[in-house]
Amino acid sequence: MDTGAAGSAATVSSLGGGANAINIVTAEDLGGGLRGGFDSQMRFNAATGDRNSAGTGNALFHGANVYLSGGFGTVRMGKIIEANNCGFDPWACTGGAGMAAGASGTLSHLIAAGTIANSVSYATPTINGFNASFHTSVSSRTNERNVLALNYANGPLTAQFLQSKNSANTAGDALTSTSAVLGTNQTNIFTALPLTGVTNNGGITDAKAKGTSIGVSYNFGFARLNLVNAKTDNASGVTTADITSISGSVPMGAYTILAGYNKAKTGTGYTATAANDTKFAIGANYALSKRTTLGADMFKQEQAGGSSGFVVRARHTF
Repeated sequence: MDTGAAGSAATVSSLGGGANAINIVTAEDLGGGLRGGFDSQMRFNAATGDRNSAGTGNALFHGANVYLSGGFGTVRMGKIIEANNCGFDPWACTGGAGMAAGASGTLSHLIAAGTIANSVSYATPTINGFNASFHTSVSSRTNERNVLALNYANGPLTAQFLQSKNSANTAGDALTSTSAVLGTNQTNIFTALPLTGVTNNGGITDAKAKGTSIGVSYNFGFARLNLVNAKTDNASGVTTADITSISGSVPMGAYTILAGYNKAKTGTGYTATAANDTKFAIGANYALSKRTTLGADMFKQEQAGGSSGFVVRARHTF
């Protein structure tokens, strides 16, 4: 990846730790429609081989939890990966030119997608295309972290309302940090968020905050179009970022064209955005097989301190 900044040079990147993961999933049929098991995910940096997870430490497991599911839905306990709005990004939160979780310094509409330690979640069954989930930490924190997701998927239409509250609870990842940790879910758009609160035993500041995302996606057959609005509020309830993203993908045989545009609303009271907060990106994927894809992207960030550049990638799924 090359950010295009003065003096920068092309580097090898993992394109986000979440893109490189080893998942260990177990499931047991308990009878009567019940299933139970254990889910875990180990993330790593493909460029260095180092462990890569949320928080200030190097946790081996990004997620590790037990679950029980049935007609009532699914209950999980442990370290659980948050619901997110990555499904409305053609790059699916893999960094680089992505509309969500893009290259460092670029505008992002990403809400949640981190991990919550010492947590419990509940997801409803899907009824007529609708389902919901709620995820919260269970600890002695002053401001417990929680994520609410309301989803709809039926035919070509997908829609989501997503809301995260308070700073990310990654105490299971933390070493001895005394600074506030917002996690990957709040990188870029939460940069200027005031951080005040009570420090918990893990050294993480419990900061009040709120992120809200509304996303809609429609598959026209010849193309998929996505529209997202993401807002962040600080501890005082003041909006610090209001980002609108429009993006899409067009399949053309073995090729897929990707394109996106992000715009941040600016004005009095907006402390996380500059006068020209826009991002353009275009890319292409080429499927060598069902599991191997080559790709390249170009992006431009019109923001003071922002970055522009290109990404070349190879991806294989097992």
